[in-house]
Amino acid sequence: MELKPQDARLLEYLYHHSREPNTKIAKALHLSREQVDYKIKKFLDFGIIKQFTTLFNYNALGYKEYRILLLKFTKPIYARNFYEKSGKDANRLDVGFIINKYGAFTELFFKTDGDFREYLFKILNEQRDRISDYFIFNPYYTKVWPLKFLKGKKEQGVPFMTETKEIHLDKQEIQILKMLAEDGRERIVDISHKLKISPELALYKIKKLHERKVVLSSAILFDMKKLGYFYSTILINIQNMSKENEEKIKNFAEKSELIRSIVLSMSKPNCFVQLFHKEHSDLINEINKLKELFKDDVVDIDVLFMDSEFKINPLPFL
Repeated sequence: MELKPQDARLLEYLYHHSREPNTKIAKALHLSREQVDYKIKKFLDFGIIKQFTTLFNYNALGYKEYRILLLKFTKPIYARNFYEKSGKDANRLDVGFIINKYGAFTELFFKTDGDFREYLFKILNEQRDRISDYFIFNPYYTKVWPLKFLKGKKEQGVPFMTETKEIHLDKQEIQILKMLAEDGRERIVDISHKLKISPELALYKIKKLHERKVVLSSAILFDMKKLGYFYSTILINIQNMSKENEEKIKNFAEKSELIRSIVLSMSKPNCFVQLFHKEHSDLINEINKLKELFKDDVVDIDVLFMDSEFKINPLPFL
């Protein structure tokens, strides 16, 4: 589906202000309330918007160890089984398919490195006749740009890992987080009704969660395939990962119109970028730009082709 400029502006506004009432959204975008109602319903009915959700600060919840795990299976059907059986998991943020080289990927959060090792050993034992290889990213830097593909105003990237002390939450605050994870547009009146508290208290608690940076922002999960985009990951190993080269790759990701996220790791490959692209030639052009950027360095580049079908649970451990 090709987005009209008016649709793109609405999606962009919704991403950052999805909790605002449709009357306020309509006024900000110079649309009628009926137009906003109709367009949001169309986005949901067509599956362009898969979920309104929320971005959380996992460090503030006590989960400071972030891992990305790539799994290679002996048969494609085993990757499908792993995906389909990945229900409730207290550490798994998402899981999806890789079309080449590996079979599946999953993003995970843990309180300690020991918790991750125990988790990994459990998976390898359960899948011992099915997993032939695996790779672990242990990131020390991450950044996500949610809306570059809309070609609107330049979006600020959001660090996926922030150094924050663990914050104590009461039972009502935990319930609010669960509701916002499930539906980022959950109305204050519905939250207050479910918690049996006043709307004023519910609003106050949500504001405090933002102020303490437990809740970072609203978010939208899009079906990029229906918007005409492919999803790929470029694995990069920069042999001389100096401070200068680290800044070069960060700036490259910042300026790129295609890159959605960047991860830097101490392991090899020590960098990967995820990007959305409409044509295969767009991906090739991005790779050529990387080669030119590091023409005086020894750099290995590989590509993983990602399937847009994946499951996400933004708050798995609550």
